[in-house]
Amino acid sequence: MNAEFEPARLDDIDELLSLYRRVYGATYALPLGTDPAVMAAEITGDTTTWLIARERGAITASVLATVEPADRLGKLQGLVVDPASRGSGIAHRAVGTLARTLLDSGTVDSVYGTARTTATAPQRICLRNGFAALGLFPNLRKAARHETMALLARHRDGVLARRHPVHKVPARLGRLLDAAERTVGLPERPELVAESDYRAAEPAAELEIVDAPRFVKRSFDRAVTDPVRRFYPFHTPNVLIADADAAFEVYVHLSRSDGYCTLLGVTPAAIAAAPHLEAVFDLLGRAGAHYIETLVPLHCFEELSALLANGFLPAALYPAMRRDGELFHDYVVMARTTQPLSFRGLAIDEAFRPYAEQYIDLWTQRHLDTSGVFR
Repeated sequence: MNAEFEPARLDDIDELLSLYRRVYGATYALPLGTDPAVMAAEITGDTTTWLIARERGAITASVLATVEPADRLGKLQGLVVDPASRGSGIAHRAVGTLARTLLDSGTVDSVYGTARTTATAPQRICLRNGFAALGLFPNLRKAARHETMALLARHRDGVLARRHPVHKVPARLGRLLDAAERTVGLPERPELVAESDYRAAEPAAELEIVDAPRFVKRSFDRAVTDPVRRFYPFHTPNVLIADADAAFEVYVHLSRSDGYCTLLGVTPAAIAAAPHLEAVFDLLGRAGAHYIETLVPLHCFEELSALLANGFLPAALYPAMRRDGELFHDYVVMARTTQPLSFRGLAIDEAFRPYAEQYIDLWTQRHLDTSGVFR
């Protein structure tokens, strides 16, 4: 008999902790499977739906999703299944049940999740539940080792047909668009144009780092009030990189425990820090960042050009990510990793092949191009 899913309760926390430890050992990177206080906050939170399944009174599966109401976006995470129940289809039903619950509620336009690439099963569970492959994040987080993760999303019916067209993009995004066109389609094919040239400033800016999370959050809330410029769902800045002459400030979220870093906003404008990005990333690297990513609207040609000039590569395309009136904007996830690129030992579903190949080719061109080396 199929187990029924029900909301998790506070008195389930000890059993959930035991389940996560049994499946992942001591390497699980997210506090929602290791920190009782975080788990309690999620279970009782208004924006989280946490489902569990029981068999013979014991929890055999768990999955949760958090909603960002203002952005109408849901994030699915934390899927875990007792080893004794693998192969029963319970993981497939968990993801399907939760995705349908959120999308049918009318509160979100899409639900996304990241899947591990140590085996194809997590990716295929999502793919078979109507999620689309959107890209890969090489060296995203460090657990036992640096892990590459796959991005997938499922949209509410009709959303993908209501997207703003984009007329031009930097040429190096061409193969990412090829992959996205095959997977989710494009409202129209943008023209591929050589990106603008952004050279590093000389001399380099004198930078200061402010590592005071509550101060940084208050400063961000005062300085960045435009909802479009603040758009980075499920992330909050905790570190500030400031130019000593007050020419610009860069807000990031940095997780030193696993080297994950997101670039969330720049004042007075995104392009203000463009000539100084290399110095910013050098400072972040010394602070513990091994992987840096940022979200950029597909139509923001200059921002994409500046990132490409500073070692960022297109890792994924999230279609219809942000609502704007009756239509939606596509976003590119731009990523930069300080670790050597290696896919050895990974297991990735064929649906992600075009995303992986375009990233590998761009990484090779940037880091292994021998043109002009031998003289």
